[in-house]
Amino acid sequence: MAESNPPRRSTAVRRNGTLQSCEPCRKAKLRCDHAKPVCGRCLTKNMTARCFYHPAPMTKRGVSGSARASPVAEESRRRRPRRRLESPVPLVTSEDVSLNVTPLNSPEPFLGYMGSTSYSAVLQEHRDDLPFELNKILSTDTPTRSSDAVQSTNPARLQCGLDLLKLLYSLPICEAFIRKFYAWSLVAIVPLILLEAIMESLRVIFDNLDTAGDVEAQLRAVAHRIFERSARPLTSNGSMSVREYCDSFTGDNLRWEALGIIFATAGIASMVTPDSDPELVDAASDGQSKERIRAQIVEASNVCLELCDHPAAVNELLVFYRYNDVMLKTQQYGDTSFQAWRRLSDLASTVYAAGLHQESIRANDCPPFLQEWRRICFAASFYADKCVSTFTGRPPCINYRYCTLTPPLDVTEDELVAGGDTFTQAVSQLDMAGWHPRQEYTRAGMIRLRFLVAVFREKALEIALGTCEHWDLVHKANEIIDKARATWEACPGRLRYDARAMHDSEPYFESFTLLHIYLDHLHTIFLLQRSVVKQTNSGHDALFGTARHVLSIITRISADRDPVMDMTRHYAWITLYYGLPSASVLMLELLHQTRDVGPRTAVLPRAEVIRNLSIFVSSLSWVARPGQGNYHTCKEVEKKLSHILDQILDPQPIQGEVYDDATSGLYNFLDWYNPNGWDFGLENPASVDGFLSLDGGLVGGKAF
Repeated sequence: MAESNPPRRSTAVRRNGTLQSCEPCRKAKLRCDHAKPVCGRCLTKNMTARCFYHPAPMTKRGVSGSARASPVAEESRRRRPRRRLESPVPLVTSEDVSLNVTPLNSPEPFLGYMGSTSYSAVLQEHRDDLPFELNKILSTDTPTRSSDAVQSTNPARLQCGLDLLKLLYSLPICEAFIRKFYAWSLVAIVPLILLEAIMESLRVIFDNLDTAGDVEAQLRAVAHRIFERSARPLTSNGSMSVREYCDSFTGDNLRWEALGIIFATAGIASMVTPDSDPELVDAASDGQSKERIRAQIVEASNVCLELCDHPAAVNELLVFYRYNDVMLKTQQYGDTSFQAWRRLSDLASTVYAAGLHQESIRANDCPPFLQEWRRICFAASFYADKCVSTFTGRPPCINYRYCTLTPPLDVTEDELVAGGDTFTQAVSQLDMAGWHPRQEYTRAGMIRLRFLVAVFREKALEIALGTCEHWDLVHKANEIIDKARATWEACPGRLRYDARAMHDSEPYFESFTLLHIYLDHLHTIFLLQRSVVKQTNSGHDALFGTARHVLSIITRISADRDPVMDMTRHYAWITLYYGLPSASVLMLELLHQTRDVGPRTAVLPRAEVIRNLSIFVSSLSWVARPGQGNYHTCKEVEKKLSHILDQILDPQPIQGEVYDDATSGLYNFLDWYNPNGWDFGLENPASVDGFLSLDGGLVGGKAF
C-alpha cells in the first residue's frame, strides 16, 4: 500500500550519540534505518507489528515481570489521552508465548466431549445407576486443577495478557470497526448481543482505571483476574437467561476467549474498512500506520489464542473465536497459506472437543438461545471447512458422517433473545422446510442456507477427492445434483440470487452475499460434473454450461463495486475460488478446439466465451492489492491465463520442449482436486511455452 507521508527518521539517540535502533534490529544485531513509525527493514520483512523503539532497551524486568516506570514515563502516560493511539503498544508475539508456556505437571480432569468409544463411555452411559461419589469422579465438567493457575500466572503469559489489554486500551477503533461491520454483514456468526456485552465490559474496566495512578499496574491486575476466570470451564444450565450467560464471561468473569472474539472480529472488520474511513484516518493518518493497526490486531488475535490454549477454554466462545480467526488468516495471509490451513484444523479440533458436532450431547442442559447459537457456530465452521478444503483440494477436517446435521432455525436474533412466547411463535411460523415467510434477511437464515449448500459440497468432495471406485459415478453424481437443486429450489425466493429481481435501491452487501451463496451452489454442481467428465469422458455439455454460467456471474463483479466497503479481499476469493476453475475449463477447451481439427466434444459460443474470459483475466489485475493475502496468487494466475488466451487468439507453433516442475505451486493450484489435470481426456494437448504439460496440467508457476 502506498504511503501518504514519507517515514520520518528517529530522533532518539543512545548515550553514545548514535541513533536508536528498533527492537527487532537491535536484538538481531542488524543495521536499522531508524525510520518511524516502522523501519525499512521491518517493513520489508513484513514485521510491522513487532517494530517499535524501546525507551530503555537495556533495562531488565524484575522477577515479577513488571517494569518500574521512571517519573518522566509516568507523567507522559498520565498526559496521554486515554485509548488514543499515539504510540502503538508493542506486543509480545505468539511465538514468544509458545516458548514460555510452563508445562503442566498433572493431567487435566476437564476432557471436553468424549464419544461412545472412549475409555469411560460405558460408565458414562450408566452414570445414573452409579453411586453419587463415583458419579462426581466420572464427570468431565469438573473444574480444572490448580495447575491451570500455575500456567496462567507464568510471567511471560501475564505480560502477554497485559499487552493485549494495553492494546485494546489504546485502540478504541476496534469497537468502531466491529459496529460498522455488523451494520452490513449478513453472515457474521457471533451474536451481536454477545459482542456488545464484551465491549461494554471492557468499557467499564477502562473507565474505572485511575489515570492519575499506575495504569499499567491496574491493567496487570485485570489480566491476572482474567487468567483466574479463564482457568475455570464455562458452564450453562437449561434455565439460564441470555443476561446470565453473558455475565458468565464478562465483567468480573471476563475470559480470554471473549477478548479474542473482539480481536478476531475487529481484524476481519478492519480488512473491509476503506483507508478513507474517517475514524481510521483519525486513528492513523498515513497508510503505513493503517496497515500497522491491522497487523497489530492480527498479531493480538494470535497471542490471545495462545492464552486460550488450555482445556478449560474448550467451549462455544472459543469456536466462535477460532472461526473468525480462520477468516482473518485467509484475508491476511491468503487462502492457500499454511497459517489458514493450520488454524482451520484447530477450529475442527475445537468443534469436536466442545461436542458441537453432536447436538444431543448437551441439549437437555442447554437453554434454547444457546442451542441455536451452538448450531450457528457449528454450521459456520462446517461451511468454512468445506470452502477451504475445496480451495486447497485437501480432505475436509469435519466429516459430516460423524455430525448431527441440524441447520439453525430461520429466526431473528431478537426473537431468539426474547425467548418464551416470542420465540415459540417465531418457530411455529416456519414452513415444512424450516424457513420463515418473512421477506427481510436474517443472519441465521443466511448461515442456514450456506450450511445446506455445504452438506452437498462435502458429498461432492467425496467423489472428487475420495477413492470410492466401486460407486456408479454417473448415478451417484446425478443423484447428488438432483437433491442439491431440489433443496435450493425449496429455499425462499428472497434468498436465491437466481430467483430475485435486482433493484437499484437494494444495498450492495445484500446482493453480494446472495451472489456468493449462489456461486457455492453452482460450484458444487461444477465439481460433480467435472468428476463425471474426467472418469467417463461424457457430460461435457452440462459442465461447459455450468462453467459459462459461473463465469458470466463473476464478470459482473467488475461493474459492481461498493465505495463504502473495501471488498477486494472478497473479490479475490470469489475470483480464484469460483471463477478460476470454470475459466480454466473453458480456456483449455477453446485451446483444444484451436489446435485440434477433429470432432469436438461440445460446441461453445466462441465470441461470448472469449469476451468473458478476457474480462475475467483483466479482473485478476485489480481484485487483490499489494500486501493482501491472495495478491501474488492473482498476479501469477493472470500471467499464465493471459498466455493461454494469447495462444487461443493467435496460435503459435507447438514447442517441442515442455517444462514440467512437479513442485510448481500453480500446477497444484489449478489442478486442485484431480491429479489428471484439466485435459478432458486429451491424449497430448498443445504446450504453451511450458505452461501446458503433456498430461494437460498447468505447470511452471510459483509455489504459493
